[in-house]
Amino acid sequence: MSSKKKEHQANEPVQPEATVEPSNESPLGTECENELRATIDRLQRLQAEFENYKKRSLRDASVFRERIGDQIILDFLPLYDNLQRAFMSLSSNHDVETFISGVEQIFAQFQQVLEGKGVTPIGVVNQSFDPSLHEAMLSVESDLEKNKIVEEFMPGYTRDERVLRPSRVSVSQGPALHEENPK
Repeated sequence: MSSKKKEHQANEPVQPEATVEPSNESPLGTECENELRATIDRLQRLQAEFENYKKRSLRDASVFRERIGDQIILDFLPLYDNLQRAFMSLSSNHDVETFISGVEQIFAQFQQVLEGKGVTPIGVVNQSFDPSLHEAMLSVESDLEKNKIVEEFMPGYTRDERVLRPSRVSVSQGPALHEENPK
């Protein structure tokens, strides 16, 4: 290059090289934007579906609990009806023996309903005290060995091996140690 050309180039303002700006209309940009919009739309729909699913699940669980409660009530209504009949019979006939017989039958029916639900009483007297099954109300001296159940104050029940209510019991401290008193 000649020196004049160099001077001329040195004195000229430097112009930046032309840059290629991405056009909003380029096929690649439009395709990416469309894909992004479609993905956002799918995610929003999925989120809305999930929210609806949660609401529906809560509603279904509530209905399920209500139906279970209804079924339990239906199982006990015959017992209620029979008790009502027994009391009506007693008030009209004054026959106590028939009334007692009727109540005994209702009690047996009640036991059948509980057994049908998987409810069983916890056996206690002369058993060893188990804090997972029993609630000690008293500790007493007795002829039984230590930690044996002496008396049941309120029965306990299990259902499918889960304790519904522990038995309330008195527990033996063991035989009393008697000191002999010399006379």
